[in-house]
Amino acid sequence: MIYLQLYLSFLQVGLFSVGGGYAAMPLIRSQVVELHPWMTLQEFTNLITIAEMTPGPIAVNCATFVGLRIAQLPGAVIATLGCITPALVLVSLLAWCYRRWRDLSVLQSVLACLRPGGGCLDSGGRAFDFGDRG
Repeated sequence: MIYLQLYLSFLQVGLFSVGGGYAAMPLIRSQVVELHPWMTLQEFTNLITIAEMTPGPIAVNCATFVGLRIAQLPGAVIATLGCITPALVLVSLLAWCYRRWRDLSVLQSVLACLRPGGGCLDSGGRAFDFGDRG
């Protein structure tokens, strides 16, 4: 039962947290501290600190650490899978759609319009990184 609770709790986090890992923190807190009292608020604060120091997305790190604390290694795997399931489903669906309709001229036109924006975002992020090192 704990495995199902972990999976469903972090499935909700992965599904409803829009805006990055830090946007997921209130959702994780409500699941972990309030709804299922798996941790105290102080333990959750410590969890965020450790998740920030660990490489990778903070929401996924939190899911992994909560699962590990609640149900050892199987819990860590299940909580992590719950957190990333919505993204995996969405990316798989988009990949399927692209494979199916990649030859459509409308899709190619849309992708051609998006390419410069992706390059600008990448370049802007790199310029920001380089400018911050002084």
